[in-house]
Amino acid sequence: MPFTFSTSDGTFFVDRTDKALTTNGGFAAFASFLNRSKIIEKLVDTCPIERSSNNALPVRDIVISFLLTCIVEGRRFRHVRFIQNDAVITKLFKLERRICSDDTFRRFFAAIDNEAGKKWIDGAFEILFGALPQSFIIDWDSTVTTRYGEQEGVEVGYNPMKPGRGSHHPLIATVAGLRMCLTLSQRPGNSHTAEGMTAAMDDLLSRLPKDKRPYITRADIGFSGEPILKWFETGIGKPYYVFKLKKSAKVMEAVRAVSEMQWNGAATFGAMQVTELELQLTTWDRKRRIILGRRLINKQTPEESGTLFGVCAYEYSAFVTNLTKDQFDTWQVVELYQGRADCENVFDELKNQWGLSGFCSQKMQITEIAARFTVLSYNIWSLFARFFGGKQHKEAQTSRREILMFPAQLTESGRERTLQISVADQFWDVLNLGYERLSKWLKATAPQLTRSCALIDWIKTIDAVTSPGIPDLLASNCGK
Repeated sequence: MPFTFSTSDGTFFVDRTDKALTTNGGFAAFASFLNRSKIIEKLVDTCPIERSSNNALPVRDIVISFLLTCIVEGRRFRHVRFIQNDAVITKLFKLERRICSDDTFRRFFAAIDNEAGKKWIDGAFEILFGALPQSFIIDWDSTVTTRYGEQEGVEVGYNPMKPGRGSHHPLIATVAGLRMCLTLSQRPGNSHTAEGMTAAMDDLLSRLPKDKRPYITRADIGFSGEPILKWFETGIGKPYYVFKLKKSAKVMEAVRAVSEMQWNGAATFGAMQVTELELQLTTWDRKRRIILGRRLINKQTPEESGTLFGVCAYEYSAFVTNLTKDQFDTWQVVELYQGRADCENVFDELKNQWGLSGFCSQKMQITEIAARFTVLSYNIWSLFARFFGGKQHKEAQTSRREILMFPAQLTESGRERTLQISVADQFWDVLNLGYERLSKWLKATAPQLTRSCALIDWIKTIDAVTSPGIPDLLASNCGK
């Protein structure tokens, strides 16, 4: 029996329908992209555990359920309920049984050994390595995910937002300009900023394709210790580094020793001045190339300051690098490091628009596997969204609503199935252009086609899908 509601525009009847409806009409295009990428097949084929019970849900159903939960803004295991009763999603992704429950996630992840789980998900990451350019820059940093409980690995450490509160302290490597995460290490909250960085770097270099190598590594304060610097300076095939230095007493002593004539650049308000020198810090075993920078932030005349010559206040910065002057001069090193600021947007998006700060369990291994899946979901979605935004990256809170979250109805007539979507004209323009690009890509990367330079060159002509690395990703899946 329908309900009756009187509104300002008259009476409306509300009744239930058995038609196949969904609030995520954009999943049809995403399902096609995901199917061609072969990521789900890789995860299913390499899963470290077997689901032998007749009552156990297939691995494929569980993997897709968690991936989609992350994409529809899920931040807790129970948020799978956002899609649990969506019959359209079950058909679009051809699930054998159904969208699983939150308890299934926890039991499934708990059965996977931590090291085995890392290797399992790393295999899916390696498919996305095809999106990398031949040379690229890696940005390393750690972030704090505050926890409210006594879960495994939650320790009190550096937590600027909530001092004294327990947290986890993951370490993440991102690719500059590509909005892609290469690896994640989940660590206790009391871990040092750079703890485990060299081991993670060794592992990452061993998994990267031989024709795709990092040229430079950038990192913030905390990564400039002697063991890390020496790791980069020894061995073959290591990238160069540019790290920010803490303004320690030794560094500030060097700053004060620089004369006014040695600073390059005009000493105007807000302008950067730079110089360089060789310096050996207390914990280092030798001198290294140091870039110093300063910016005038306040200037007072003798009358205003009550001094003889007036007062100038500067903001200082210092960087250490093993790049030579022939490779990058002083100004270029500063400019190179400033480009690292974009990686902070990646961390902000992962924590606030994805589930990196959520999906927390009592067991550390469950939390870590969930975090790795979250980052994998972020990578997949970022690449998919490029078909609709081109070179301009749109954060998930925007892209989800433009290309995913809109109502649709599935109609079936014989073997023909049609998903009818309902969107405003302004969104249809974006969808229409994105669907055209995606359709061209799907045709160009059909399994029966062989990989060829001609194919790569042709794909580069597709409008706004020529961001760094995209053509390589498209070509890497040809013929698979």
